[in-house]
Amino acid sequence: MSRGALSDEQFRQESAEAIRQFSRREISEDVLTALLSSARYVTGSFGDPEAYARLDEVLRGYDEAAPEPLSRVFYLSTAPSFFPVIIEQLGQADLTSCAGGVRCVIEKPFGTSLAEARQLNRDVLAVLSEDQVFRIDHYLGKETVQNLLALRFANQMFEPVWNANYVDHVQITMAEDIGIGGRAGYYDGIGAARDVIQNHLLQLLAFTAMEEPVSFRPDELQTEKVKVLSATKLVEPLAETTSRGQYAAGWQGGEQVVGLLDEEGFAKDSTTETFAAITLAVDTPVTG
Repeated sequence: MSRGALSDEQFRQESAEAIRQFSRREISEDVLTALLSSARYVTGSFGDPEAYARLDEVLRGYDEAAPEPLSRVFYLSTAPSFFPVIIEQLGQADLTSCAGGVRCVIEKPFGTSLAEARQLNRDVLAVLSEDQVFRIDHYLGKETVQNLLALRFANQMFEPVWNANYVDHVQITMAEDIGIGGRAGYYDGIGAARDVIQNHLLQLLAFTAMEEPVSFRPDELQTEKVKVLSATKLVEPLAETTSRGQYAAGWQGGEQVVGLLDEEGFAKDSTTETFAAITLAVDTPVTG
């Protein structure tokens, strides 16, 4: 809710133009028109109670026009420092309860340290109940990631040999051929380790090494992931089993590109890494 004010019509026009420009699929103008006809844009700062009052008015309008109770989903794709104030304001504006139920989706990173993550949990659960909160890693929505479970547990060729008796080691690589693309404000101080290793790649590790769950219900999957992550440890000495680096100037897509420290917005003495590698051991009876 931080962008400058737009009328509903301006918002729909700009949204339609952006969708036509950036969509990777063919656009159906009828579907696009129907979608945007129901869209509203409410602007305001995160800490402004009046903005949440305006949002409440819009949501009540939807509720009154609907033939049955509507659910509400608040999707927080912001820096972690804004989570507490947004959720507090949602609670104070009485936006966290309605007949159709309320959910709050919180994107990673969920804090920058264990202590901060725990404090964020306390702030969130002071307003919302645990079953209203979804702390998500969007990487898990990728088909390739979800297919790992089918590959492992429903494929009779792999399932019997997917263990330490037959597998020496597994290397998980997430490789991109792009720079930071104007994201210096976000990326400097975050780096590859926090951006992808402690969320995306640890989730992939859990899918790769966990035991077969009793069922594929979320709570059963979570139980098995927690088990394997609890048994996962760093391999020492760290000076030999970990690595960090920054990309330098070179060629990408047939064009010459600058190195990280020459990207706009990066300090010349920045130590933020764009490459990171770690070695882990999973110490369980089957996979260890």
